[in-house]
Amino acid sequence: MPPSRQPGNETAPAPDTGQRGGSINSKYLRMGDLYWLRNLFFSSRRAVEGQYAGRHASSARGHSVEFNDYRQYMPGDEIGDVDWKIYARSDKLFIKLFEHQSDMTVNLLVDASASMAYSGLNGGVSKYDHACQMAAAIAFLTTKQTDKVSFGVAQEGLKGFLPPYGSFGHFCNILRVMEEQRPAGQARLAEALKKTATLISRRGLLILFSDLLDDNEAILDALNIFSHRGSEVILFHVLHTDELTLPDLNEALFVDSESARRLPVNVGDLREAYRRRIDEFLETWSATSKRRGIDYKMVSTAVNYCDALEQYLFQRASMA
Repeated sequence: MPPSRQPGNETAPAPDTGQRGGSINSKYLRMGDLYWLRNLFFSSRRAVEGQYAGRHASSARGHSVEFNDYRQYMPGDEIGDVDWKIYARSDKLFIKLFEHQSDMTVNLLVDASASMAYSGLNGGVSKYDHACQMAAAIAFLTTKQTDKVSFGVAQEGLKGFLPPYGSFGHFCNILRVMEEQRPAGQARLAEALKKTATLISRRGLLILFSDLLDDNEAILDALNIFSHRGSEVILFHVLHTDELTLPDLNEALFVDSESARRLPVNVGDLREAYRRRIDEFLETWSATSKRRGIDYKMVSTAVNYCDALEQYLFQRASMA
């Protein structure tokens, strides 16, 4: 983050030193998405801890002194927010900020197990793609707000972890890791969550994107680590529409993506029983999450990720 500006000091801030690792025109977030994102805001419902001025309620006392700060211009920022005096002297675009409270750390974890690769009988957006699209949008909003974001994937435990940082270069590195990762093997979500807990020291938000086809109790126990620390936990349960209703087929060969086990079935014979089981599965996760103070949201890949995230953020804002 650029250094804070002291009142009366007209010196341009030092440029962002984050590593430049990619382009905004990535598979999971493109320039065209930024128009939609420009008016959205992502915040915590709980008090957060931070080192810099920000927009979020803080548990700290006596540190809400108003002061000015800068950050570099990012695609999607309003052009009217640019400090043109700084631009005239440095030929660089900076956004002037007036902050009062604490910055926020958002920790993103995406399930990259083999089951997340499912994209339907005719191909399309996979569960992993959908999860990464939502995670990329949240990472962009977090960075744009001058907050920090970490990212990791759950594949045979924690993999590809990027510690929390708040630069545009760091955001581009997150997009790069998303694209380089290929869903495979088992997630071992509980193991990945516990490892993540050892790598982040400040409470904030943990956001998990997964189809939750893993050990339920182990996942919940691992999520409790974050809740007990005072962090807010958000769980996006990402499922393909075929998993919610079964595809419109008569005869089919079901293949377990992680064990390669094959099972020929008559889809019509089991459709009703399957519907009851999936409803029970979703209700169990929803009810258990609510009891444990976890914000649970089921997301279908049939719903565009922009619509799904916008709906969630508006619902979240109305409950704040």
